[in-house]
Amino acid sequence: MVTKSSRQAAQAPESTELATLAKLAGSSYETLERELRATIATLEQQALRFETAIDNISQGICFFDAAERLILCNRRYAEIYRIAPEHLRPGRTLGEIVERRIAAGTSAMASDAYLAFARAVNSGTTLRNWTANLTDGRTIQICHQPMPDGGWVATHEDITELTANRLIVDERISLQTLIDWVPDYLWVKDTESRFVVANRAIASDSGKAKTSDMIGLTDSDLHAPDLAQKFRAIEQGVLRSGQPMIDEEEFVVDASGAGKWFSSTKVPLRNVQNDIFGLVGIAHDITARKQADTLRDGQAQILEMIATSAPLEDVLDCLMRLAESQLTGIFGSVLLLDKDGSHLRHGAAPSLAKAYTSAIDGIAVGPKMGSCGTAAYRREPVIVADIMHDPLWHDHCELAAPMATVRAGRPRSCRTRALCWAPLPCTR
Repeated sequence: MVTKSSRQAAQAPESTELATLAKLAGSSYETLERELRATIATLEQQALRFETAIDNISQGICFFDAAERLILCNRRYAEIYRIAPEHLRPGRTLGEIVERRIAAGTSAMASDAYLAFARAVNSGTTLRNWTANLTDGRTIQICHQPMPDGGWVATHEDITELTANRLIVDERISLQTLIDWVPDYLWVKDTESRFVVANRAIASDSGKAKTSDMIGLTDSDLHAPDLAQKFRAIEQGVLRSGQPMIDEEEFVVDASGAGKWFSSTKVPLRNVQNDIFGLVGIAHDITARKQADTLRDGQAQILEMIATSAPLEDVLDCLMRLAESQLTGIFGSVLLLDKDGSHLRHGAAPSLAKAYTSAIDGIAVGPKMGSCGTAAYRREPVIVADIMHDPLWHDHCELAAPMATVRAGRPRSCRTRALCWAPLPCTR
């Protein structure tokens, strides 16, 4: 027979064990709950960092699941398509978002067409890139990457300005190609007389390999100070007055040292507000015409001088100046055979130094007496390629050396003919 006290004694250990188990279970639950809360807090912090990072990316980003529902998008995505952030909550369908874009005027096509296109792209497994021209005139570049679970992630970048800049560059390249075909000088300068545009003709004659080498330069970088100041004064006058300069004759010495005449026109450029922001210039080479005019006028002058019995020295001086005007980079001189036929006397040399003409005045006629002395001796033309090395000039090259290096720093080859027509080396 079991008494009541016996039963109570037997149940006491069981109650103690249950209480212990309950206490352990509660403790375990609390531990799991703390760990879970810590894990959730960690995940929330990571998610916040992730969202913050995505929101600070310059491109728009969106994530969609296989059911075409939005998982996440950043602030830039909303800005690009001009949709309020509250209308881009997770769970929104692609169709709903497209309708919002259509309402905002930022869709590239109708809703059904866009959805069909998006599904066709997402049916593949590779990365796809394309550009979308929105109805508001902007251009968006999209990079679409399908995900293994049927969803996708895509980036959206507004490249409207980049596209416009590319168009400007393309137009400028086309314009450059066009103006490079123009044989005349063609250029554009800003209000400080700096080159903004230049064609191949003016760049080449300025000693530049590329037209881009001209950009930012002024005439002070290309010409002697006096000529550069003259050009700047003319251009600044055009800019101040707003009045064009039409067909004015200008003389230019190019990078090779050759002098050229141009008929130049310079016209102020105005913007839509009618403010002058630069000038465009075009210059046509009229050197051949000027030379022909000079030759005609010079011939007439010489004939007139002969007819009026002008002094021989004056006639010869005019003749030499005329010859020099028709040829580039020469110095002309005339030596006259004296009465005894054994010496050459100074006749005319308008461009040679007086010290040199005085030194050769009275030079003897002989087989190795320079070009003119030899020509007079042989009574035939004498051509010397380089007076500094030709045997005919062996005894006289030191005399000619200072003249040969006056302009170029070194002698150049030349051709010296008989009849006492003896140019120095063609230094330029």
